[in-house]
Amino acid sequence: MEQDFLESIDMPIPSLCPICRRQWRHAWRNERKLYHRTCDLTGKQIISMYAPDSPYTVYDQHEWHSDKWNALEHGREIDFSRPFFDQYDELMRDAPKKAIFASQNINSDYGNGIQQDKNCYMIFVSDHNEDCYYCYACDSCTDCLECLNCYKSTLCVECIDCSGSYNLAYCERCHNCCDSFLLSDCKGCTDCFGCFGLRSKQYCIFNEQYTEAEYRQKLQELNTGNFSSLQAAQKAFQDRRIKQQIHQYYDGNNNENCTGDHIVNCRNCIDCYDSGDLEDCGHLFYSYNARDCFDGHVVVENSEKCYGTISTIGQVNTQFTFASFYSRDGMYLEFCENTAHCFGCCGLRRNEYCILNKQYTKEEYEDLRAKLREHMRNTGEWGRPLPPSVSPFGYNETVAQEYFPLTKDEVMVRGWNWHDDVDQALSAYQGPKSAMPDDVSEAEDSLCGEIFTCERSGKPFKIIPQELKLYRKHNVPLPRLCFDERHLERIHKRNPRYLWERACKNCTKKLLSSYSPEREETIYCEGCYQKAVY
Repeated sequence: MEQDFLESIDMPIPSLCPICRRQWRHAWRNERKLYHRTCDLTGKQIISMYAPDSPYTVYDQHEWHSDKWNALEHGREIDFSRPFFDQYDELMRDAPKKAIFASQNINSDYGNGIQQDKNCYMIFVSDHNEDCYYCYACDSCTDCLECLNCYKSTLCVECIDCSGSYNLAYCERCHNCCDSFLLSDCKGCTDCFGCFGLRSKQYCIFNEQYTEAEYRQKLQELNTGNFSSLQAAQKAFQDRRIKQQIHQYYDGNNNENCTGDHIVNCRNCIDCYDSGDLEDCGHLFYSYNARDCFDGHVVVENSEKCYGTISTIGQVNTQFTFASFYSRDGMYLEFCENTAHCFGCCGLRRNEYCILNKQYTKEEYEDLRAKLREHMRNTGEWGRPLPPSVSPFGYNETVAQEYFPLTKDEVMVRGWNWHDDVDQALSAYQGPKSAMPDDVSEAEDSLCGEIFTCERSGKPFKIIPQELKLYRKHNVPLPRLCFDERHLERIHKRNPRYLWERACKNCTKKLLSSYSPEREETIYCEGCYQKAVY
């Protein structure tokens, strides 16, 4: 399937394996590192994913969409004596970039990759949320805190891969549950604590049934608002899960002929993750409503025949594009919107037949593109993604560092970028440091004016009033780690985005699973899992 797709778009077999190609794409996505800097058009202070010392021209997103500038002014001729990537890199440094990816938000300035959010703070790659804080990949949630990949949920804290739920804390892969704490793979459950694999249950603790009165009494004794008590409950829960929980070999439903994890309503897809409503696709992440697309990160809204793209909305037949929307028949595009037949362009809007931001007639474009394609074949560039060496971000600013962590020396020896100021908060004086209370009941309102030190990274962090309110409501202790470390903890609680060959523990059917063979968990195929759990 993949080879047929590549032939249909005149692309060669890639020289990099899928994992290396994924790492290269990740190195182009700075999602969570935000900076104060000035807009290069107006001089006003803005929030940006590009650091103040970045060599790129950066505009406030509203100014970028204005008619105060014209991307064609940055056009240039092709120099056939030089590699194309070098020339495209020069154009990317010259043409203005949008400071962040954000649109139609209200009182939600501190975020990136967000749209139609209201009263949200430090949320990323999330849409249609209200009063949510420190969340990632959440959609249509309200009053949620420290959540990852949650959908249509309310009053949830520290939840991962949950949907349709209300008032949950420390839950994973739970759907249509409410008023529960520390659950895994539960559905339709209410008033449960420390349970896994339950369906439509109530008043259960560690998978044992209690009366309502017994349950309430036990819950008081557990004292989840105390840091040490919560850690003890989490360890007891984890020990039981490892020994007793049965896991389906992947997380997903209503899929046909697919491999990957966290996928729904997909057909004929290989190695896809955190995605839904895909058909005939491969190697996609956080992608929805797409068909005939390969090697992409966030490919959405009826995209079709896209390859090697990052942040792709409604595109058709585009290759190696970054943050380009509603364009078609283009290649190597950055921040281009509603374009057609463009090659190696940046910042274009509603343009056709352009190369390196220079306008051509249809006939000139087709002749020049054919010549450029032959030139790139000679230089070895044709059909290759842009390398991390020309990414506008330091490797340590990007998603790549989350999934493929490297030291500075390892990054530099590859010729890639590193941003030394990303940890500047470590050396900056932030005032006197404070101690975090052991119990949430001891947390006073004045705590929101204090500065705390992350126990793992040493970075300073604060507690905002909205955050404190939700911790109190859920009766859970305040965090000891900064947001970056809390986010990484949630990421690492999920299975890696790799597939291993292993067998169903019950029927020995061969599987491709994100659970590696050396792990202790009990893994079943879909049929055996449904019989055991439902």
